[in-house]
Formats: sequence, structure tokens, C-alpha cells
Amino acid sequence: MVLLVVDIQKGITDGRLYKFDEFKDNVKYLIAEARRDNVEVIYVRHDDGPGSGFSVGDEDFEIYDEFAPEAGELIFDKCVNSSFHSSTGLLQYLEMKQVKKVMVVGLQTDFCIDATIKSGFEQGFEMIVPEFANSTRNNEIMDAETAYHFYNDFMWPGRYATCVSMDEAFKLLKDYKLQGNKQIVDGINPCGTLEVETERLILRQFRYDDAESMRVNWAGLDEVQNMYGEPSYKTPEAVKGLLDEYISAYKNGFNYRWAIIEKESGECIGQVAYFLVNVSGHFGEIEYCIGTKFQGKGYATEATKAIIDFGFEKIHFHKVQICVRPSNVSSKRVIEKCDFEYEGTLRDYFLIDGEYEGRMYYSIINKN
Repeated sequence: MVLLVVDIQKGITDGRLYKFDEFKDNVKYLIAEARRDNVEVIYVRHDDGPGSGFSVGDEDFEIYDEFAPEAGELIFDKCVNSSFHSSTGLLQYLEMKQVKKVMVVGLQTDFCIDATIKSGFEQGFEMIVPEFANSTRNNEIMDAETAYHFYNDFMWPGRYATCVSMDEAFKLLKDYKLQGNKQIVDGINPCGTLEVETERLILRQFRYDDAESMRVNWAGLDEVQNMYGEPSYKTPEAVKGLLDEYISAYKNGFNYRWAIIEKESGECIGQVAYFLVNVSGHFGEIEYCIGTKFQGKGYATEATKAIIDFGFEKIHFHKVQICVRPSNVSSKRVIEKCDFEYEGTLRDYFLIDGEYEGRMYYSIINKN
């Protein structure tokens, strides 16, 4: 079990909330009890983006002082309502620790708490909601009191969550301690995209100043992106949108995506990533692309070998896998040079330009 404290930030934690004093006291009691019972307390913060007044660097973005995290307690930031969105890393973290129960408190009932409870339920967690430990303000449709009771008394119980009294919540926390709080903490390392250097390349996180070389060298080229299975990004605005996606995902420690930088030119000539990370199975799946004029120089092989090593040594994968379309002869050569072993083909997996094509799978097992 964990206690998930959602969006209790300075900009929205004030007397406009329904039953503010009771809400504040209940959350403080639950956090204190969780700490006494060795139940992990995890925080989530909402980020409305630069310039909003409710983002990194803004006072209103910070967690309300009376609920401040202690040293070592994790904070996951999000830019959408659900705390379990793939961009936050929270889901992967809880799966790694094999957490089954999530007690959730925070703000606001009809926005991020509702989204978090429903998403958590869909991910298979037992969601537990203590009474008057979430709250909200009046909205254009209903007042705060009605909104609170609609979700806590009608919408969530028996559908998405177990709604409990404060006494029952305390008992659940104490029972967790008595049962020995057995959680598995070994697993893959959420170290994120750390810089890797090879003989001719720098592999690092994407930056906004990569935009033009990305567009010219690979992201804007149909012949690269089509084989890669992605759309082309032909305008500066389209490339910036792609970079927004890549860069925001770096907040998630389970995101592993590298810009491939040629040392000689300093240009971004492609990318390589673990686009699929299976936390419970301890494996990742690689994808990569290299710009047309940089192909045939061994760059794809050099980058892929480096990321395989990173996957085994830093992330602690048990297996690294990769797939390819049978028609992609150059990628098949890279895969063979990286010592992947062929596993099998999913027949007629892709429908491309009216033609079916299979998906060939290869893998490497870490035997160390």
C-alpha cells in the first residue's frame, strides 16, 4: 500500500475548498499515520506549463507547507488530470514495487482526484478513499458540497474505489504495518535518459536547439519516417510539437530516448530509444532511425550497441528486444551486427499502402 497525496499545492489549498479545515486536518493525520506505519507517502504535483503561474519555479506550484514531503519522499509531476498517465512515471514505479493498494487524498475532487481514482482502478489497483480527505471548490455546474458528495457517496463507491471512514483508513494503515509491509523493491532502474558517449557519437536528451537539424536530417524526410513507421514533421512548428512531447517525457524516470549527435558536425542525425519498457518483465524494446545522408556509416549500429549496454548495465533489463519489417533490409543488417537472436515473425502485422507485411522479432538476454 502507498498513500498518494495529489495536487495539494499552495495555489489551490485555501479556504475556498469545501470543509477546508476538516480536509486539512484529515490529510495531515493520514500522512503522519502513514509515516508511523512505514506506508510510503508519494506526492503528485500538477503543472499547467510555463507562464501559467502554476508551474516549476512558481510559488503556487509548490506543495502546501503543512503537508510538505520529508527527505526521500518522492514527487511525481504531471500536466494532465490523472496521476497514472504514462508521462508521470508513477504507474511504472508502483508496478516495479508490486503495489496493489493505493490510498488517495488531495485535490480537486471533481478533477484530478476523480481522474486518478478511475485511472488507478483501470490499471488494477485497489483504490481507497478516506472521507473528507479530498475536496474541491464551487464550479459552474454545481457547488463544492454537491460535487464532493456526488463523487464520494455516489460515483466512486462500489464502482471505482472503496470509500472508508477515517477510523477505517487508520486501521488499514496499521494493518499494513502489522502484516510486515512486504513490498518488492528490486527491479529496473528509473534512471532516465543519461548521456552516453561512443567513438563518434554523443547520445543525450533532446533539446529545443536540435529542432532544425532534426527536421532537415531525419524528422522531415518521408523516406526515413515512413520506414520508421512515423509521420514526417516538415515544419518548424511540427518539430517543436514533437520536441514538446519528448522533452516533457523526461520528467518520467522510466523514459529512455536519446538524440543521436554526430561529434564531427554537432548535428542531430537521428534518435534511439527504449520506446517500450516492461517494468514487471524487466525488458525493453529498442527503436531507432538515422537520417538518409548519414546512413551506411555504421552510426545505427554504434548507437544501438551503446544503448543495449546501457539497458543491461544501467537500467538492469533482463532482456532487450527489437523488431523490424522484413522489407527493411538495412535495419536487419544492424540487428545482426548487434548480435540479436531471431525469435519469430508475426505474420501480416502491418497494412502499409494496401500491402500486408510481417513483424520480425529479435532479442538479447542478459546472462551476467
